Amino acid sequence: MKSSRIVAVLALAVCCFVLAAGLAAAEEKLSLTGKIKGYDLEAKTVTIAAGDGKEMTFTIKSDKALQKLDDRLFKGDEVKIRYIIKDGTNLIKDNNDLKGTKPGC
Repeated sequence: MKSSRIVAVLALAVCCFVLAAGLAAAEEKLSLTGKIKGYDLEAKTVTIAAGDGKEMTFTIKSDKALQKLDDRLFKGDEVKIRYIIKDGTNLIKDNNDLKGTKPGC
């Protein structure tokens, strides 16, 4: 009797874990193309002016993406961004989520 309860509890725990992992993996990435208005390497942020004139600020989680701003991307360059919104913050999570539109970026 006790062993069947333990098995049931373990099965329920595994199901909850799989469900939580699936929800975490299902983050929908949004896209934006615009020009770099400015950036702050210490704060790990970049501000983009979209084609409609709207400005958005993004927090950069990837050190490689941040390095692009220091090496190849500059104020006024056009970029394509993929981002997620987490806790009200626009996040650029991966290196490939920040790309310049000119060759070599």
